[in-house]
Amino acid sequence: MADLQEIRKRLERFIEQSGLSYREISLKIGRKDSYIHQYIKYGFPKRLNELDRKKICRMLNVDEKELIDDELIKTVRNLPAAFEGDDLRDISDDYVNIDILAPRPDSHNRLIGRMSLNFMEFGSWLAGNPFNLRLFRVDGDYMNPTLPGGSLVVFDTACTDYAGDGLYVLDLEGAIVIRRLQRTGPDTYVAITDNPRYHDCNMKRGDMHIMGRATFCLIGHPL
Repeated sequence: MADLQEIRKRLERFIEQSGLSYREISLKIGRKDSYIHQYIKYGFPKRLNELDRKKICRMLNVDEKELIDDELIKTVRNLPAAFEGDDLRDISDDYVNIDILAPRPDSHNRLIGRMSLNFMEFGSWLAGNPFNLRLFRVDGDYMNPTLPGGSLVVFDTACTDYAGDGLYVLDLEGAIVIRRLQRTGPDTYVAITDNPRYHDCNMKRGDMHIMGRATFCLIGHPL
């Protein structure tokens, strides 16, 4: 069992045993020279991203599990049923795989694809724990013009509670949709469709399951 503070202490101990400096480790993994020092001494960033963690473990000849905290393990284990089969090793040296979730109610527990992205090129999509991110394919025109049908929305599965106005991927009685969610009371919300042809829906927290908050989108415009 290890919390984030314990992980930082472990890394500090492993680096001391290796004879390398914080600066050397930072530069070897392609970071600024103060990166490891700030992480160990001040907890910034909160958690090493997955590629940095793997590179450091290989460099120090340390089992990767030694630098995995309980919160990260719990996050992966508690992913919805659609994401079963993920594990903490499902990431290459340079790429992270993101599952694509089907919108159809009759297949919402099945994956319809997987996109492999270079972490360095698409780091702004993958900030934090990349295992939290999934793709959802928008079906229909209910979010036009913001999200045309066929668009792929990147969403963060770590955000399963309302965290301010924004776009959320919701499970509404088995149908997976994306809506612009706003709070109207202590336990009431309005789910807004951007297309004026469709009506907004007032609901209580118990009427929906928040699967994640949308962060980026690949617009589905035909060329």
